[in-house]
Amino acid sequence: MNFLMTRHVKQKEGKGLRREHFVCIVIALFVGVLFSFIGVPAGFLIGGLVVGISYGLFLRPLSFSGMPFRFALGYVGVNVGFMMEPELFRLLLHYFLPLLISLTITLLAGVGIGWLLYRWTDLDPLTAYFSTVPGGASEVIAFSGEYGADNRIVAAFHTARITLFVMLVPFLASVFYPGDMTKVQGEPLFESISIGTLIGFFVAILLAIILFSLWKLPAGTLFYGVFAGFVMSEWILTNAPSIPTYIAGIGQALIGVMVGVRFDRSTFLKLKEIGVVSALLLAVYFLFSLVNAAIFHWLTDLPYMTSLLSTAPAGAAEMSSTAMALHLEPTLVSSLHIIRVIALFLFLPIVIHLLRRFSAPK
Repeated sequence: MNFLMTRHVKQKEGKGLRREHFVCIVIALFVGVLFSFIGVPAGFLIGGLVVGISYGLFLRPLSFSGMPFRFALGYVGVNVGFMMEPELFRLLLHYFLPLLISLTITLLAGVGIGWLLYRWTDLDPLTAYFSTVPGGASEVIAFSGEYGADNRIVAAFHTARITLFVMLVPFLASVFYPGDMTKVQGEPLFESISIGTLIGFFVAILLAIILFSLWKLPAGTLFYGVFAGFVMSEWILTNAPSIPTYIAGIGQALIGVMVGVRFDRSTFLKLKEIGVVSALLLAVYFLFSLVNAAIFHWLTDLPYMTSLLSTAPAGAAEMSSTAMALHLEPTLVSSLHIIRVIALFLFLPIVIHLLRRFSAPK
C-alpha cells in the first residue's frame, strides 16, 4: 500500500515538473517575442536567457538535460544547415590556418587560466582545469567527475562563462554595428512557412537525434543537425523558401532558457564560495576572447564580431544561436565551433595526462 502511494506521489510530482518546464518555455518564448518587438539585440535568445536565469535564481532549479536539450541543439543545428551553401566548404579550408592558430592560443589560455584558478584557490588541479576548458561545456561537465574533478564547481564555472558571453556579445554587436542591428530589428517577425518545409525541418531534427544516439561525438547533435539540415535543404527541399525569422527565434529562445536555468542559486553560491577570484577570472576569460578575436580578425577577412562569435569559448550552440540572431555568418560560426570542439576533445586526454603527471600538491 505504501509502495503504491509513493508511486502515485512520484507520478504526480513528475507531471507537475513537466508542466513547470512547459510553462517556463512558454514564458521564454513570450518574452523573446516581446524583446524582439521592442528592438533588443538577439531578442529571442536574450529573452529566453533572462527568463531562465530568473526562474533558476528566484523560483526553483529546473533541468532541461537529456532529450529536451538534445532537441534544442538539433533544432539550432538544422536551422543553420538550412542556411548553408556549398561555398562554405571552400571557406573553411581558407580559414583553416587562422583557426588552428586561434585554437592553439585558446587551449593555452584555458590551461593558463586553469593554473591561476588552482594557484589562487583551494581547488585541485583537475577541477581547476576542467572549470576553464574552453568549450564543450555539456560534455566536460558530464565526464569531469570520472576524472576525479568536482563537477559541481566545473558546472558553475561553465554556466557562468556561457551566460556571460551570451548576455554581452549581442550588446557588443549593437555597439560595433548599430546600422546592421537596426536592419535586423526591422525585419518582419512572422512570415508564412509551407507544411512541406516544416515537416522536412522536423524530420531533419529527428534524424540528428537518431544519429547522435548511434554515434556520439562532442557537439554531436549540433553537428548532425547541421548535416541533416544541409542535406534536406540542398537535395530534398530544393525549391523551398528560406526559414522564417520566428522559426529560428524559437530555437534561440530554447537555447537561452535552457542555458539560463543552469545559473541557479546553487551555481551562484558555488561561485560566491570561491569569492572574487571567480569574477576576476571570468573577466580575464572575456578579455582574452576579445584579444583572440582581434588576432583571428587580423588573420582573416572576417568582421570583428564574426571573429568573436567564431572563436569565443562559450558553447557551439550558444554562439551559433547568437550569430543567427544577429545575422553574422551563422553557418560559418557553427562550422568553426564544431571543428574547435572536436579538436579540443582530441587534445583533452593529453592535457589531463600531463596535469596528473606534473601537478604537485600545494
